[in-house]
Amino acid sequence: MYSAQRNFASLTGQRGVATLIFSVLILALTAIVTLTTFEFVRQEQVLSNNDGRSRQAFEAAEAGLAEALAYLGKGPDRDDNQVIDPVFDTDNDGLGDSNTAAIGSGSVEVATADNGGQIVVTATGFSDDWSATHVVSQRLGVTDPLPNDPSNPMIAKGTVIINGSATVHNQEGHSTIWSGGEVDLGSNNATATEVPDMGDAGYPLCMDTPMTCTTISSSNKLSVGLDVLENDTSLGNLTPSEMFQNFFGMTPDAYRNSGLVTLESSPDSANDDVQLATHEVIWVDGDVTFTNNTSVGCTVSVNGNNLCSPADTEPSILIIDGNASFEGTPNFHGLVFVTGNASITGNMSVVGSIVIAGDLSSDAGGSMDVFYNSDVLADLINAGNRFGVAGTWKDF
Repeated sequence: MYSAQRNFASLTGQRGVATLIFSVLILALTAIVTLTTFEFVRQEQVLSNNDGRSRQAFEAAEAGLAEALAYLGKGPDRDDNQVIDPVFDTDNDGLGDSNTAAIGSGSVEVATADNGGQIVVTATGFSDDWSATHVVSQRLGVTDPLPNDPSNPMIAKGTVIINGSATVHNQEGHSTIWSGGEVDLGSNNATATEVPDMGDAGYPLCMDTPMTCTTISSSNKLSVGLDVLENDTSLGNLTPSEMFQNFFGMTPDAYRNSGLVTLESSPDSANDDVQLATHEVIWVDGDVTFTNNTSVGCTVSVNGNNLCSPADTEPSILIIDGNASFEGTPNFHGLVFVTGNASITGNMSVVGSIVIAGDLSSDAGGSMDVFYNSDVLADLINAGNRFGVAGTWKDF
């Protein structure tokens, strides 16, 4: 009996040890599961935070790139210092002054580089704690709104009749008026064409720099010189649409719908709309009369016979799809193109070129000064819309 009791006690002790061991194993497994779950949750949280910060950096980079393209699309060098502007305007004065900005809770830094006429824009986005970065870039291209620059200060498909006074200056060559019809310089002593003076000590090199050559009168009320080409049938036989295509590379309708026009106006609102329009391609739909002291292509208003200073010149293209009457003292820097007839009754100034796809006439009280300027015409490329070039977006 004593032996049986001992065996029972031994079995009972063994069962206690087994229970203890089983409990320890359960606790160990529970601890392992708990620790594993905690580590899994921690890793998930880390991954989630990293993904959030990565997304934050990416969105900051994308927003910065979009902001840069929008600013540069309206002109990459608005202060005319020959350097691409910073792209963020922090003081709201119209000029970019910083290449860094806060975007939501993140931030972005933008770098730009000129690459053969295109601008490479690179935006680096940062998360709020700067632990994540993302880089995107794209090239910004521009469509030239005037593929074929005029080579004369004044071009008219039809006749040019000057009953008032006019002076047409070309300090870069020996051609002034090109017409498909007759040119009549009238009887006013102030009417003349001006070409470079070959006796100028700087001639002919001075013709390489606009508005620098000393000039002499070539044509006047008494005689029409060789600088005036009239009755040219190659010009006179063109339709207005063909003449438009010669300079702009497409029909008027196609051009208007191409996205190159940056400002559309009606005849009723044109006087106000075009005032101080700079680096714009302006389309006026219909016959229009300019009655005000209109200044186009200059950042400041120009009065009387004064011209815009080079520092303030941001030339524009003014296309009038109809007839145009110029009263008051309109002043244009860039290209003026009229698809119909043009009449001048006020004191008009043009620096660049004026092209008329019809007849040009000046009334007895009208006065006109036209200065050919190739630099102004070349700068018209900045009036074109800039756009992200397809296929150049990169994600780093």
